[in-house]
Amino acid sequence: MVDSSDIGVLVAGMGIGVAGFMPMLTVVLLARKKRMRPTVGKGMAALAISFVFLMAALALMWAVAPADLVVFAIGFLGGFLVMWAVLAVITMSRRL
Repeated sequence: MVDSSDIGVLVAGMGIGVAGFMPMLTVVLLARKKRMRPTVGKGMAALAISFVFLMAALALMWAVAPADLVVFAIGFLGGFLVMWAVLAVITMSRRL
């Protein structure tokens, strides 16, 4: 169970998850607005940047506070999956 002292770690994990999703969100939104030509290379580069950032953040958390790693990972995945859902909604909308 998440204790009240773990709320900060959970929120930090969510923030890192959201920040780690930004390269992919940027590529999709710029391609949708026709401000950038979508290519597989740009998509793979955004995925690689996201992966490196997220794994570096997870490794840093493991090195700094291994006892809080599980709570951080829960927030991390929660933030990432929420952003994934947001991107799906944005992509399926016809307004953009």
